[in-house]
Amino acid sequence: MVGGPAGSGVRIVSNFLVGAFAGLIVLVVVATGFATVEYRRGLIGVTFAAMPGRGRVLVAKALVVGGVAFAVGTAAAAVMVPFGGARSVAGGFPVLTVPTATELRVIVGTGLLLAVASVLALSVGAVLRRSAVAITAVVAGMVLPYLLAAASVLPQPVSDWLLRTTPAAGFAIQQSVERYDQVVTVYSPMHGYFPLPPWAGLGVLCAYAAAAFGAALVLVSRRDA
Repeated sequence: MVGGPAGSGVRIVSNFLVGAFAGLIVLVVVATGFATVEYRRGLIGVTFAAMPGRGRVLVAKALVVGGVAFAVGTAAAAVMVPFGGARSVAGGFPVLTVPTATELRVIVGTGLLLAVASVLALSVGAVLRRSAVAITAVVAGMVLPYLLAAASVLPQPVSDWLLRTTPAAGFAIQQSVERYDQVVTVYSPMHGYFPLPPWAGLGVLCAYAAAAFGAALVLVSRRDA
């Protein structure tokens, strides 16, 4: 058995993407407002009148927020990963080398993470129609579980369960460190580990976003503007 703190003194790819977490919160707020502001100002009726088919309005909004979030997230990650690595090496901190395919998956995956989270926020906003309530719901379902797991304030089985079953599972797409059974260490998001494989974790987030978007389509079509 081998022991030691995970990533002790060594920088990993996800260390260079901490800004994506702050960016996600900003995008959640913007995407939610994209769905709720017209209800709050009483302009949604005008929008629906201008574009027949209420579902098309929601689809168009999802394409916009998702596309912008993906482009911004991918571009930012593509800059920050090599930049962060270069700065770490210059500062005397070793950087864990990963295969090019893994680095590309983390970069593109960060864009996908932000895009899907934005669509989820938009959908929840369309369902609840209130920005504050919708933002709270998305943060409680995606951001809070990640923070609790990363801070190691919960028992490991509980943290793993949250990162498997809540939208926070999507953060697994940024994982670049493999888990080895013979290594005794702390396996947490803070050290670059997640209980689900990268694409499986993103799949959980996609499932939540798809369910919320489907509910939003149904409710937008049936409710009064």
